[in-house]
Amino acid sequence: MPRRGARQGLPREYRCDEPPCIHVVLDERKKMVQVFFEDEEYITPIPADKLLKACEELREALNKKYREASGSEVDELARKYLNATPVEEEVLEEEEE
Repeated sequence: MPRRGARQGLPREYRCDEPPCIHVVLDERKKMVQVFFEDEEYITPIPADKLLKACEELREALNKKYREASGSEVDELARKYLNATPVEEEVLEEEEE
């Protein structure tokens, strides 16, 4: 992420040019940190302990040679394990009504 005014001590600029993005926002003066998930509509804070747990699970899966889902597999996993509907389907259903 680019720095804006780093020499003047101004805050770092967090940009998300290709959502989704994950930002680790640091306040150096107050020694605070917060993780945010940004998509095209929302910026959501993510508790660090939940993110660390997810990263540990991801590391274990990758060490066991799991591969990242792609294409329609992503939607399949979301439906099967999260009971989620892909955004494209929600939009189509709304247009049909």
